[in-house]
Amino acid sequence: MRRFIFGFGLVLPCLMAALPPAASAQGAYPTKPIRVVVTAQAGGASDFVGRLIGEHASKSLGQAFVIDNRAGANGAVGLGEVARAAPDGYTIAVTLGDSLINNVALYKTLPYDPQRDFVFVTQVVRSPAILSANLQLGVKNMDEFKKLAARPNQQLSYGTWGPGGLGHLAGEALNRKLDAGMVHVPQRGEAPVMADLLSNTVSVGLTSAGLARQHVQAGKIVPLAIMGRERSPVLPEVPTMRELGFEDPLFEAAVWIAFVAPAKTPPQAIERLTAALRAAAALPEVQARMAERGLETLNTTPEQFNTGYKRDFDVITRRMKEFGIEAQ
Repeated sequence: MRRFIFGFGLVLPCLMAALPPAASAQGAYPTKPIRVVVTAQAGGASDFVGRLIGEHASKSLGQAFVIDNRAGANGAVGLGEVARAAPDGYTIAVTLGDSLINNVALYKTLPYDPQRDFVFVTQVVRSPAILSANLQLGVKNMDEFKKLAARPNQQLSYGTWGPGGLGHLAGEALNRKLDAGMVHVPQRGEAPVMADLLSNTVSVGLTSAGLARQHVQAGKIVPLAIMGRERSPVLPEVPTMRELGFEDPLFEAAVWIAFVAPAKTPPQAIERLTAALRAAAALPEVQARMAERGLETLNTTPEQFNTGYKRDFDVITRRMKEFGIEAQ
């Protein structure tokens, strides 16, 4: 377990002394550090977002944000812990959409119910997935790939960051649409997928646009299409799947990173948390650092989060059932 603390150790007593009597009365929030459970290992995108947003949100709330990495089971370990935590506003989580959606269909038993056990606070960023081809394949765009896939006796494959993830679903949806007979090559994370593309081990692969950008710009892989409802500023020249005629709503989904809190957390705590987290995400310097990592700012309200979640949940879980991706 790795912990990192952002906060006001020496300044806090001065801040508390300066508060008016009403603010220091019982019920004021927050009055102690806030634990942020990151449902992934240190160093990844979720960890980066949790630390960056926590650093700036702590300044407006006057309390430290303590980062606690609890990886395992595609985020289920960390979210299970947060679901069992006291709903007092002092334990929250930062997690991926896969952990709140795909896990429902992936695991027979989960230590949480995403729609019952959490308050959705804000979706901070999204990371659209991009479909890229290796250079050896000899295609320059999606039209050429479609023609290649239509030829008889082709032996094609697609790599993704793991079974049951959004990349797997998108790859299989494309596979069936083109009747390409591609073999799925799952990996543990997107970095191995990129390694497979660079070594021509897989025909095409799905990774984040942020990871693909440097290799696209270096001419080492060929971008075919990007997922999402609009083009990504990370690679604005790459068309969306919808632009290329793929109308399946699944292709409009994107990986996103969000903050959630235990159900029954007091509304006043949620309001303060939401305001602090969204204010941090709106800072130009924060958005600039996100963009460097290929992350696009969403910064949703709780209402927008709930609406987007329901849309993604319906599309993704339905496709998982159609594709026969069974619970473990």
